[in-house]
Amino acid sequence: MQKGSSPMASGPKHREISGTISYQIDGHPDFPDRNWGIERFHMTHHGDGHRVMRAYCELHDVALTRDVVATVDADFHPHDTFVRLTKDNKFYGSTWYRWTDTQAEYQGFNIERGRISETVEIDRNIRGFGTHNLTGDAWLAARFDRSKGEGIQTFKNNLLSSIDHRGATGPDFQRTTTSSLQYSGVETVTVPAGTFECYKFAFVMTSNDHPPYEFWVTTDGDFLFVKGAVAAPYNWTFELEELNIIR
Repeated sequence: MQKGSSPMASGPKHREISGTISYQIDGHPDFPDRNWGIERFHMTHHGDGHRVMRAYCELHDVALTRDVVATVDADFHPHDTFVRLTKDNKFYGSTWYRWTDTQAEYQGFNIERGRISETVEIDRNIRGFGTHNLTGDAWLAARFDRSKGEGIQTFKNNLLSSIDHRGATGPDFQRTTTSSLQYSGVETVTVPAGTFECYKFAFVMTSNDHPPYEFWVTTDGDFLFVKGAVAAPYNWTFELEELNIIR
């Protein structure tokens, strides 16, 4: 190696994107300005196909802060994940997850159960792992087989960090027996961050009684969250406020 050279001399072999998503709510007396939360994210796409999503989420109606670091492989199958919850400015729980084609395991601690550890058998074709950040929801849609066209595909034995609709419990392993995604084609969507060509999806027929939830993700291969809406009784809407292409 020549003097002054280094393995990184030719520059980074990855891409970086960051952004901000606003959380809005309608008809809530505590939030007359509609702003009830925020999500800031930073994605790294490495040369081996792995994508790492770091998401910081605030939900003001339940005084919840969620930190998520999730890695998926080139097929958006989960590889490793970390989730940490803070409620009312106090530690609530943190858990690390690891995934293979046939197994998922976790190690963690939360105030509900104390020290936790479990290994479960999985099928690589599972949709993914639900961590309740919007950027994570968008990556779940990446597992939808769009080659079959528009329609509904059902996924069974789904794993989530929390069965709570806000992801405000755990984090550990929770399961829904069935959950379906509906794909409705490509639409052009304009939000404060700009105008994007998007795939439109919706979570439907969920086994944990989640209200209808439709959302739009980019068609550029990164499956970034652009816009979403959750029906009553929550009346939530989400919009991509800012997007930065770092490199």
